[in-house]
Amino acid sequence: MTILNGARNTYWDPRFKRDTVKLLPGEYFSTRSSKMLVTVLGSCVAACIRDTRNGIGGMNHFLLPQKRQHPIEHVVKDYDHQEMRYGDMAMETLINDIMKKGGDRRYFEAKFFGGAQMFQSILEIGKQNITFVKEYLDFESIPIKTMDVGGVFGRKIYYIPQTGDVFLKRISKVNNNTIRQREISYLEKSRQEKAEAQIDFF
Repeated sequence: MTILNGARNTYWDPRFKRDTVKLLPGEYFSTRSSKMLVTVLGSCVAACIRDTRNGIGGMNHFLLPQKRQHPIEHVVKDYDHQEMRYGDMAMETLINDIMKKGGDRRYFEAKFFGGAQMFQSILEIGKQNITFVKEYLDFESIPIKTMDVGGVFGRKIYYIPQTGDVFLKRISKVNNNTIRQREISYLEKSRQEKAEAQIDFF
């Protein structure tokens, strides 16, 4: 299936009465239309960034903080689903795409979500993701308007870039197994690719 603007799944949401784009890990989407963006998060983080004056914005969804030692020096030229699992790639790609659509950085604001502790692991991936996003947005001088992060529960996020509205549903720990298994599979695949390419995992 062809990836359009970094996301595969689109549908009509009858409750919100909007065309909706569902983001999976490693995907992003930006728009100046009235579309709604939806994603489900565990340890992953979704950053919602918009130009408040022009109503242009988008969302990404990534699982790992960063791939490169100096992410600011890296320029993303083409969309790569595998690269977008990393926060530095996901943030830069989303910001650049919003600007290509006419977004003005002077009016950017951010909201971000996720980063739950989904694994009994010393890696604390969720916590690393939260720290990364805060530091990245501070470096880029993009103010954080709101965030809902951490904890031990998943989240389902509904975001309307045109208006900046966010609707959040917390997912109880009892129902987190699907999210957890998906993220474990995603992590294992990343570890294998790391070993093959001999790159830094974090």
